[in-house]
Amino acid sequence: MVHREQAKQQLARLQLASLGEQERSERVAFWFFCGFNEADPQLADLPAALRQQVCRGVEPPDPQASSLDPLVLVSLVEDLYGVTNRYLEQALEQRGAEVEEVTGEPETMYPCPCCGYLSLSSSCSYEICPVCFWEDCGVRDLNTLSGPNQLTLAAARQNVLEFGACDLVSVERVDRRARERYLAPQSDAG
Repeated sequence: MVHREQAKQQLARLQLASLGEQERSERVAFWFFCGFNEADPQLADLPAALRQQVCRGVEPPDPQASSLDPLVLVSLVEDLYGVTNRYLEQALEQRGAEVEEVTGEPETMYPCPCCGYLSLSSSCSYEICPVCFWEDCGVRDLNTLSGPNQLTLAAARQNVLEFGACDLVSVERVDRRARERYLAPQSDAG
């Protein structure tokens, strides 16, 4: 047995080893684009020199430098926030790690108002669902037009049933493995 925090760290290290140059560059660039400061909890576990570099916001010339590995690892672990233990077990097994069981409760996640998956880290905060690509702007009435999504929740739900995303444009944007990563919607039976 392994606790989910250890499993997330282990999976992130395995992902880091096989990360493509483009994805790594994008992950590194994120840190220098967002304007972090010393008080941000995401920076707490970084080496002091790297933390200061991020806070200065000057992107390093070589995003492939191994000195930036801690940044990439933090972002990979953050991507695993709220995923199911079963997903962690499967992802580790696919990468050759032997894991009998991942224990511990997943972080609290909120249901997407469109697809119902527990895929959002907060509610009504304009977070985009990786399962269906609905932007959670707070619209809950089925027939109210959502400004960011440019359609009603009723239409978006129908689109999810028909082609797996809130709209046709977003079909290519959804995370193909998201349905495996998060808890599925609960049925309304009863």
